[in-house]
Amino acid sequence: YLAKIEQAGRQLLTLVNDVLDMSRIEHGEGGTLNYAPMDLRRCVEDCAALFREQAAQEKKTLAVKADVERQAVYCDTFRMNQILNNLISNALKYSLEGARITVELKLTSRQGKLCRYQIVVSDTGIGMSEEFLEKIFEPFARETLFSPTKVTGTGLGMPIVKSLVQQMSGEITVQSKLGEGSVFTVTLPLPPAG
Repeated sequence: YLAKIEQAGRQLLTLVNDVLDMSRIEHGEGGTLNYAPMDLRRCVEDCAALFREQAAQEKKTLAVKADVERQAVYCDTFRMNQILNNLISNALKYSLEGARITVELKLTSRQGKLCRYQIVVSDTGIGMSEEFLEKIFEPFARETLFSPTKVTGTGLGMPIVKSLVQQMSGEITVQSKLGEGSVFTVTLPLPPAG
């Protein structure tokens, strides 16, 4: 009973935070980003580590490829965690037993004082229909027709991720095919730290 109460409490807290974040975004109050020196590779690895137990319990493989030479950057650690948590959580949520989820961090280019990083979260999950892909970043949009049973969520995660990525002057793209999986690519220009 205590475990169920704790899980329900976490879901409720996530819901309230998502609604508050979305409300701030809709009112043009996305909030200021708190840029500080951080280790981007460690951030990606730590976020993925939080989902390893869940992946193992669901008999899914979670792999991380984060081999970058410049990993010290200025970024908002809290918001970066929020982006990664949403993407990895969805990859697990919308995949079945035996699926493979990969989180990859790449340094794609250097332009002046900025480095361009790509974070790619791919899965061999259930994928999305072309119709849903057009509205994946709309608030409260959820793919329910082809999703596994017992999938919980508010449909606010992806709009929040897109807003955060845009606040960081980045972009997010998605490719998906029903029955084959999805690939989310986040591209961010970040100044190196040190």
